Amino acid sequence: MKKILLLIALTLCVLQGFSQHRGGRGGYVNWMTIAVKGGAGTFMMLNQDLKNTEGFTLEQFSPSFCFGGRYGIVFGNYVGISFEYLGGGFKQNFNYKEADVTNKGNYKFGCTDMLALLRYTGEYGFYAEVGPKFTSIKKAEYTYDDASGLDIKPMFKDKLVSIAFGMGFMPYNGDRVQVSLGARASYGFKNMVEDEQQPFAAFNNNITTETKQLNVQILLEVNYFFAKFGTANCGRHGIEFFK
Repeated sequence: MKKILLLIALTLCVLQGFSQHRGGRGGYVNWMTIAVKGGAGTFMMLNQDLKNTEGFTLEQFSPSFCFGGRYGIVFGNYVGISFEYLGGGFKQNFNYKEADVTNKGNYKFGCTDMLALLRYTGEYGFYAEVGPKFTSIKKAEYTYDDASGLDIKPMFKDKLVSIAFGMGFMPYNGDRVQVSLGARASYGFKNMVEDEQQPFAAFNNNITTETKQLNVQILLEVNYFFAKFGTANCGRHGIEFFK
């Protein structure tokens, strides 16, 4: 409920700000949109000490996925802001060679993401977006050898902050419905491991470098324009919901 109220408050602030503006001869029209979306891609932990650990190899392509919705406001036809709420997860697979035997394992995470994005859409449907991403870790498990699904959530921070940036195009761009296909990458600048914790101690007990995260996904989105607002020639303001 708090997230919904915050979203409504932000929308009202934006509408209030634009209500002070007077358009040109023809006024201006802005749009309110909702979307469903999903994506899949790859995740990778970035830790220099772990990378240099003898016999230990992080797989460069480990799965990640997300699904959820988006609420947005488009000012005119090109510039918009949006707020996304996504559920999903990611996994870091690894190999460890010991006594000429290579074993496989993984670190598996479940999460929710909230993003606030600024998007610019060009005349021909290509777009670029950038903004902060806030990740809440809901679960973290470790699997290796005889350890299966071991809970390691206390070893990782509950909240992660990343910068997200992406681009794509619209294979379908109708009057009310858009279908977008694009790629997005997010990079975390801070350590995702809790202080004084050693989730990699079984392979290297002397890790001092921070563990950052990189997530790259292909995203499919179906977007619907459900209302418009703006200034008419007579100077009147209002929101019109489509039927």
